[in-house]
Amino acid sequence: LGPVRLGMTRLQARRQFARVSTRGRRYMDFFCTGDNGIRAGYPSPKLLRSPSPAQQRWLRGRVVLILASSRHYALRGVRPGTPLATVARRLHVSRRYPVGLNTWYLVPDGPVRGVLKVRHGLIEEVGIADAIFGASQHEANKFFRSFR
Repeated sequence: LGPVRLGMTRLQARRQFARVSTRGRRYMDFFCTGDNGIRAGYPSPKLLRSPSPAQQRWLRGRVVLILASSRHYALRGVRPGTPLATVARRLHVSRRYPVGLNTWYLVPDGPVRGVLKVRHGLIEEVGIADAIFGASQHEANKFFRSFR
């Protein structure tokens, strides 16, 4: 998604942008692109308990979630600002995962999972996530809650 890729290290992702902020979140970076920005999420130690030891070593400190709020980016033709109701069936969205004020949805998208962040029925952010963390409902719920 833009210059950030799943699997990049935190340092590699940060080198792509002039301005980076964590906004007080330990496992999330916010990158300013001039029009709303991009967020990159990294797995917390709690989130890393599920994968195998080899996967844990590889995933530690790497991008596992990328979100964009800019209308420049789209997930299978769907852009932020689109009502979820108009595209939910076409995208085959998963069950909902409410976390705080937002509701999250997973979308099958080949080797990765598409991610929709929705508030009040409108898609606020689109993105992609590492498929290893959305394999079950429990894993997906734990995944979204780890980025609060």
